[in-house]
Amino acid sequence: MDEVTPIRVIVGEDHPIFLKGLEGVIASHPSAELVGVAASRDAVLALAASEQVDVILTDLRMPPAHRDEGLQIAQRMRSVRPAVGVILLSQFAEPSVVMALVQDDARARGYMLKDRIADPLELVHAIERVAIGGTAIDRELVDMLVAGTPGRPDPLGNLGEGERDVIALIAEGLTNEAIAQRLGIGVSAVEKRIGSLFRALPLGPAGSVHRRVAATLYYLERTSGPPPPG
Repeated sequence: MDEVTPIRVIVGEDHPIFLKGLEGVIASHPSAELVGVAASRDAVLALAASEQVDVILTDLRMPPAHRDEGLQIAQRMRSVRPAVGVILLSQFAEPSVVMALVQDDARARGYMLKDRIADPLELVHAIERVAIGGTAIDRELVDMLVAGTPGRPDPLGNLGEGERDVIALIAEGLTNEAIAQRLGIGVSAVEKRIGSLFRALPLGPAGSVHRRVAATLYYLERTSGPPPPG
């Protein structure tokens, strides 16, 4: 049997206790290998320029300004090394950050809540999906977006319940097989629902865009309400 090459991961995190937790998660799973850690935006970018890396797992807020440095890393990597996946880690579900992260292209991007360190498999699965060009959006954020904002018209009202279930899981980053397992239906049923929702949504002519990416963007754009005051 051929040996599987581990996913090479860089961690960007300036909190030593949380960093230890992330290191432990990566060390405990043979599918991933930690190749370096850094505690600031510039240090993460320098490390990514000097190391062979598949995925950068980085805090959203870190030095120098503790604002959106993780998002800046993701945008920079899209320009210089587009094949490298980036997963943002945050204490809070922030739809506006997710929209900026996946703007124009959701491939090889993820957004996970820091609570996921308590569920190591969830974090490792996100790393695995992003490493192969998939999208990994935290299920808690997806659930929040599905709930919507009270008083707003339902932007996905033309979709049936089954199609809504499927597009939510596409936005979470699941494959057709994983969606089938989550919903307890066959893969062919999932494919049928995907075909139906692709026809129902204004995603442009078939073949003109990456349709799963377009559906993810459409879904997130229309289910995220205005940012909370303050």
